[in-house]
Amino acid sequence: MRLDSHVVVRRAAFTLDLELTVEAGEVVALVGENGVGKTTYLHAVAGLVELDDGYVRLGDRVLDDATGRKHMSVEERRCGLVFQQHLLFSHLSAAENVAFGLRARGVGRRDARAWAREWLERLGVAQHADTPATRLSGGQSQRVALARALATEPDVLLLDEPFAALDVTARPAVHALLREHVFDDVRPVVLVTHDPADASALADRVVPLALGRPAA
Repeated sequence: MRLDSHVVVRRAAFTLDLELTVEAGEVVALVGENGVGKTTYLHAVAGLVELDDGYVRLGDRVLDDATGRKHMSVEERRCGLVFQQHLLFSHLSAAENVAFGLRARGVGRRDARAWAREWLERLGVAQHADTPATRLSGGQSQRVALARALATEPDVLLLDEPFAALDVTARPAVHALLREHVFDDVRPVVLVTHDPADASALADRVVPLALGRPAA
């Protein structure tokens, strides 16, 4: 499953104009200062932002084609997006948060709960399955957000500053967790970060951005 994209989104301060291809199993890091278009790119691939020009293709599916006026809905894209703020549902437990996406896709309640708990086990937070989201630590909520994204078996994984809520001492453990349980040979991964150390530890390829374009 290959991600092939040319994303053009016009903003007041700059225009994001990025051609990017990510192969199945490849991890590509977008790095740069805040406000250069990294998150905008992820949101465009996920369908949260419409293109002003360009295209997004995932395998043999066309998710966006500005010329042909095609814009596939967020629900149809099969993109796993982990937001910087995690955006867990505060009134739900960890397991219920993970099961939510599965239930939205028509999975029965019992199967969704079982699959959710399996992913929480893989990511080392099964003991917090019944904990309300508001009582999770930053690291725990990050793992729950990852489990929620992965439980739906997305075709591409989009990670927006996944280490922002972690202190420096916790990051090596999460790096190891991602390499062992999240990154695989099946799906392309785009990792957004402003920290070159995170990018060098995890990415196969690093793409620096400056004001919406690849930096020289």
